[in-house]
Amino acid sequence: MTNRTAATRYARALLDVALQEQADLSTIESQLASFTALIQREEALRRALLNPAVPAPRKRGAVAELVARANLLPVVGKTLVLLAERDRLVILPDLLEAYRQRLM
Repeated sequence: MTNRTAATRYARALLDVALQEQADLSTIESQLASFTALIQREEALRRALLNPAVPAPRKRGAVAELVARANLLPVVGKTLVLLAERDRLVILPDLLEAYRQRLM
């Protein structure tokens, strides 16, 4: 499965859950964009979270801490932690793009 295909599936699932929970869809989009920008902007963080040599549990812990500090919506936080657990944070930019496309 390609990164774009996986990102599309995660985006579809995120939107489905957000609709079920009646969450603010634009807030989800902005929080995803902010988190993606943070990873792209902070070199040390990007290297740690996207490095395949770093164990997934450590990535999960780091992302969980960032989510808690950023006070993200639960649906966004759970999605980011799930991506970290599965070592799929590399698809974040594609997931953001796919989510935005689904909103339209």
